[in-house]
Amino acid sequence: MKKIIFYALTLSVFVFGSAFAQTVAEQNLSSAIQSAENIKQEVTVSRKAVNQLVKQLTIIRNPNIVLFATIMTNSNDEKETNANNVDYYVATAQSSSSIAFSTALINDLTAKILQQNDVVYLLTNQIVTAVNSGNNSLALNLVTPLRSALTKQFNFARNIITNVQELQVLNKTYNVCIKVVDSQGNTTSYQPGFYAVNTLTGEYLYPNNDQGNQNGGDCFLNLPKGTYNFGGFQDYFCGVTSIGPIVLSDSLLNQNGIIEVTLVLWCE
Repeated sequence: MKKIIFYALTLSVFVFGSAFAQTVAEQNLSSAIQSAENIKQEVTVSRKAVNQLVKQLTIIRNPNIVLFATIMTNSNDEKETNANNVDYYVATAQSSSSIAFSTALINDLTAKILQQNDVVYLLTNQIVTAVNSGNNSLALNLVTPLRSALTKQFNFARNIITNVQELQVLNKTYNVCIKVVDSQGNTTSYQPGFYAVNTLTGEYLYPNNDQGNQNGGDCFLNLPKGTYNFGGFQDYFCGVTSIGPIVLSDSLLNQNGIIEVTLVLWCE
């Protein structure tokens, strides 16, 4: 009969030398957020150009309409590029994720940004025509609807970020590493091969951080959110205790973004 030297299971802080890479889905969702942030930045650039033009029309009385048109055109081009990038990144994240989700709300928001881009183009051209015709009064009247279109684009981009952040939570994965200690709490090099069991699906998962190791290593990379039991195989005389259920969450992460699970070695 096997004698269990020590039966204790703990979660502890694990100091890991380097962070693991995000999943493809997580990377693309992060890129989608950055593209939406770029749209907000370009709206700010356009707003500053509009404000400068108003100052030139009302105070300086010498508008630099060529510079205004150039800034607005370049900014619009950047907004269009980044809106298309958002669609691309969320579609890539959707196709690469093991979790089903819809991008419809985000696609609707990017479409609205592009619609307002058309409005901005039209109003910009009308302002340029008015100024070149000496009709500064008309140009100033067109500023209000132009500012309104830019505000809508800014808000749409902000809503995109909120929606993508919700998808990030849904697609959150964790890197879980196993540490084996003896009955005195000392770290050991014992590695019988480990496993994780998803308690909802019953699926067995195995470490995948060291393909050169016959036991696959000691870390489970990019485990989806969920509840798991962790354990190890045994040899003729020794084995490790198991632990669970463990609900993966940010509260278990150490400063390096790793969750460590400690299993205790026993021997006959």
